[in-house]
Amino acid sequence: MISREDILHRFQEWLDSTLTPEAPPAGIPPEILEGTENGPEIPATDLHAMWSAMTALTQEVKLQGRAFKQMSETLARDTERRTRKQMLDTLLDMRERMLRSLEAVRSREELAPGFLDRIFPSRWQRIQRALEVVEALEEGQELALQSLDDLLAEYTVRPIECEGEAFDPRRMNAVEVEETSEVMDGIVLAVYRTGYEWNGEVYRPAQVRVARLPKGPRFASESLDADTR
Repeated sequence: MISREDILHRFQEWLDSTLTPEAPPAGIPPEILEGTENGPEIPATDLHAMWSAMTALTQEVKLQGRAFKQMSETLARDTERRTRKQMLDTLLDMRERMLRSLEAVRSREELAPGFLDRIFPSRWQRIQRALEVVEALEEGQELALQSLDDLLAEYTVRPIECEGEAFDPRRMNAVEVEETSEVMDGIVLAVYRTGYEWNGEVYRPAQVRVARLPKGPRFASESLDADTR
């Protein structure tokens, strides 16, 4: 027969086992199970703070976009400027070569039939045909140079007129000085490399030879005689 003490002892063991907390299931964080019946407590949302953050973010995106646009435009202008400068340098170098070629052709001597040409007329005829070819090449070179000058004029690039003009240090570089009394002091006698202006500003200064009055005693005495007269 079970006594009253046995019954109370068994009931106490069952109650202790029932009230003992169970371990959380594997894979579920314990903090989730520690919430109330309505779930974990969620702090109240600060709408003013959220709106301020969104406004600041929007302004930052606008500033970054504006900065990126300005940088892109600057890079595009720099690239266009470099490309145009490279193109102009190429065209100007081509013009210099054409000018030197024309100067060489124009400086040729005038030929006339000599004694052998009268004896062998066919020889002079061959020379005449060669001269005709040279003249045709000269005309073609002049037309090509004119077309190139027209193209440069579209880009507002113009050569600087120097020969026979007074030396201008802003647009010219004196690479040689020649003493002479035939022209006024500081007059440009020759142009070694043509200078150019682009949009009204000096793009490439001209390289020139400049006249300088001699400083010898003979010229000094002539100047003194002229003053006494």
